[in-house]
Amino acid sequence: MKMHASKKIAAYTIAALLTSLSATAEVPTKPTFTKDILPILQENCQTCHRPLGANLSGMVAPMSLMSYKEVRPWAKAISKAVADKSMPPWHASEKTHGVFKNERTLTNDEIDTLVKWTKMNAPRGNPKDAPAPIKFPETGWNFGDPDLVVSFEKPYFVADEVADLYHNVTVQLTKEQLPDQKWIKQIEFRPGSEVVHHIIGYANAPGDDHEISAREGEQTRGMLGGMAPGTEEANWPEGFGVVLEPESMITFAMHYHKEAGAGTGRMDSSDIGFKFHEKPVEHPIEISTIAHGAFEIPPGVSDWRVGASRTFHEDTILLSMMPHMHLRGKAATYTAYYPDGTTEELLEVPEYDFNWQTQYDLEINKLLPAGTRIEMILKFDNSEEKAEAIGFNPDRPVRFGGPTTDEMDLAWITIAPAKAISQVAGD
Repeated sequence: MKMHASKKIAAYTIAALLTSLSATAEVPTKPTFTKDILPILQENCQTCHRPLGANLSGMVAPMSLMSYKEVRPWAKAISKAVADKSMPPWHASEKTHGVFKNERTLTNDEIDTLVKWTKMNAPRGNPKDAPAPIKFPETGWNFGDPDLVVSFEKPYFVADEVADLYHNVTVQLTKEQLPDQKWIKQIEFRPGSEVVHHIIGYANAPGDDHEISAREGEQTRGMLGGMAPGTEEANWPEGFGVVLEPESMITFAMHYHKEAGAGTGRMDSSDIGFKFHEKPVEHPIEISTIAHGAFEIPPGVSDWRVGASRTFHEDTILLSMMPHMHLRGKAATYTAYYPDGTTEELLEVPEYDFNWQTQYDLEINKLLPAGTRIEMILKFDNSEEKAEAIGFNPDRPVRFGGPTTDEMDLAWITIAPAKAISQVAGD
């Protein structure tokens, strides 16, 4: 069933309101750790803040928050971080509350409870009030045991003199690894060293001699997804996935970034983990970008805008969005212009953070009727103050480029045809 754009907006508004109401509770008069604080930490923090916590593409939590003994020394820091909303890390605007299934936010009452608990000298409370501990996977993979792991055949040395390096590593799947065609449900990229800035994965089926560039954004054919600082593993719903053929060539398009100098060289051996669908997939996923690519940001400008758009010529399903810029990135907006003349802001990131490159996964996949146009606007700060803060030359114009000292305007989208494979076959 197709939904008019204005009805979609109303549905999201209602969903956000219900989510807010259901998550809101009265702030306790005398909050304690066991009764009031631990449940908040379990729901919102412990996925990352634990031993063997989630490695969000190189971003690893610096402390464990599993027990009172571990949490108590950090009470003031936690209170400050939640009050200024730097934790949990989430950069979409509040007006999209409830729209994205991977949203990491606290309610105002949860924030007030944590702050109040700290001001009351962080009491422990009765151990009997504590909820049962959460059991997390201990495999080193955020999603548990993969069905298939693809690794470098041998480690790669990133030399001392390297500052920015794009390098491809290609591995061929054996028949033993993948005897039959599979549809990917989840995929996780695991960096093998601290000098990995990002990884983009590609799969070439046997007989496909398409050459893959290491530089991000240059092609999307055969793309499996990727990781950058703060990116979570991809998790696609039933009926949606990326096909993986036996004996495919898996390419790790690596970007290494570090300070150049004696003794800075590192060995790297990164991995890709896969989980497969058990049921047939009807909607093959495409991971692609909306980008301009030929821009130039003048020096001394604090609010430079770069825009681009894409029109969809068939009914298309939108699953997720992920804006990507470098250190001068400031803000991002995705807006849909529907064929009936209505518009909808799909995503606003008012304060982009290069160190938390989040993929925003829709709670309800969005239908883009044929003729819909998505426009992206990315904003950059190339002021003298910003250049000084990030240690770059304030006097040069900045163009699209791979090194972190340049910039990018990639508005990533994950989409799929609305028409199922079985419908296409029956036409």
